[in-house]
Amino acid sequence: MKLSQQRNRATSAPVFENLQGVWRSQGYGKVLRIESDRYTLFEETAISCRELYGGSLEKLSHYYEDFEVSPGGQAFSAHRVSGVARIGFRRLKALPASASETRKHDPKDPEYNFEIFWRTFAEQYALFELKGVAWDEAYRTYRPQIHAGSSRETLFATMAAMLRPLKDGHIRLHTPSGHYSAGAHPALYQRLTRELEDARDDRELTSYLGDLKEWLHDVIHEDYLANRVSHGGNRLVEWGRLNEAIGYLNIRAMAGQSGKTGQPAADLNAVDGIMHKVLTDIGELPNLVVDLRGNGGGYDGVALRFAAYLMDRKRLAFTKAARHGNGFTGKQSIHVTPASRTFRGNLFVLTSELTASAAEIFVLSLLQHPRLTLIGEPTHGILSDTLERHLPNGWHLTLSNEIYRAYDGELYEDVGIPPHIRLHYLGRKGREEGKDPMLERVLKLAGT
Repeated sequence: MKLSQQRNRATSAPVFENLQGVWRSQGYGKVLRIESDRYTLFEETAISCRELYGGSLEKLSHYYEDFEVSPGGQAFSAHRVSGVARIGFRRLKALPASASETRKHDPKDPEYNFEIFWRTFAEQYALFELKGVAWDEAYRTYRPQIHAGSSRETLFATMAAMLRPLKDGHIRLHTPSGHYSAGAHPALYQRLTRELEDARDDRELTSYLGDLKEWLHDVIHEDYLANRVSHGGNRLVEWGRLNEAIGYLNIRAMAGQSGKTGQPAADLNAVDGIMHKVLTDIGELPNLVVDLRGNGGGYDGVALRFAAYLMDRKRLAFTKAARHGNGFTGKQSIHVTPASRTFRGNLFVLTSELTASAAEIFVLSLLQHPRLTLIGEPTHGILSDTLERHLPNGWHLTLSNEIYRAYDGELYEDVGIPPHIRLHYLGRKGREEGKDPMLERVLKLAGT
């Protein structure tokens, strides 16, 4: 029985009032307690159930929408506002016994923190098989290194050493004294590092990359768009005309278009306004370039909303499933449904190894487009949503807990989505010629 499928979250708080009790998520490791006027969210592992935060039911309604409740009231599901997944919950008779046991532990105990850290990945991480990492073996190797007197520095170093082999850019460990990211360096970084070494240039890689990006930005604006550029979405979106047959759309991120941090619903509304302007200005042209080369991601929902203005008809974008127990939840099919007004011409999407996360979801969503050409480099290869988890000592981490598959079942995690035409991003030859080889290829393909 569907209680609500409206996107107006004001209707959600009354729904939650009808769902009082304790609920366990299917996947994602969450326990939700709903009372008459407030909620409490817990994070669960096999050995713990820790209270995370809580608040009013009205506040909770900002996180979920589109409710479906089972006829017997023993299960419900809802969409997360920040993503595209529908998460299911099943009713429990009471909080797990581990909730009271958890309160007995010293939150600073390094051994207890290590155990919860290891179990969090053992129970939630989706990619051990793909990565070829035996997590049980890692436990046997590193657990003896942690004891009751281990320092925070030792605990941090041990966790980082365990995460390093996963080479996953969505894995991050955050502490008050430092942060660790398990992402592998893209080949672009290695290529630019060699350039610096060959030139005996002592600039930092990040500074060099920033300079090259700024150079390309200026070349595109001055030489290809003749400085006739429109901006929108908190300056995260820009568009113009390469000529009278080719439009250009640069999407820098899949979040933040509203100018409000952490408000995906506002970003979605902003995208609607932006894309109406884009289509009014360049939507009648027979060709459109979408530049994602510097887009590091954001919200899947925002990515799908952009794609909705470019897709010809409703098509399967991808399927996704989350870790659950020793396996995965059922696959959810996510579709792109065209907006009321869409671009109808040829689509050229530019990608690089820096095209990551939700930007890859955008590309994934367009793979069935009948007039799509991908140009550039394979995308970064981190498609899963990031699941945020917390340790008792106040540290927090993120990890990949889902498997995304393309419409045809292909898995692009780790390897990235390959282009149809492979060209280097910020390649030396293009820089020496003062040109953007990818845009040059589009001009040639479009016959202009």
